[in-house]
Amino acid sequence: MIPSFLILVLAVVVWKGYYAFLRAMNSYRLDRQQHDSLREYLLANGATPFQSLWPFYRHALQRAFVPMAAQWRLWGALLLIGVLVLLLNNC
Repeated sequence: MIPSFLILVLAVVVWKGYYAFLRAMNSYRLDRQQHDSLREYLLANGATPFQSLWPFYRHALQRAFVPMAAQWRLWGALLLIGVLVLLLNNC
């Protein structure tokens, strides 16, 4: 029973991770297309290349992980199922 639960959890994590990655990449590309002047401004004022891209990275990470955190019911249900599986396996 535990291996089937692990497969279920891994499938959900991979599925959610894939869509989070797509959201982050789309957000990063769109921000770079529309707001690349911000990067040029930061570079011209002495920022390093990483520092000039940091606002784009931060926005992409927010776009990726905030919706995942908002799905707390899914993660709670997976945790509850995992606890039940462990309890039934130990009995």
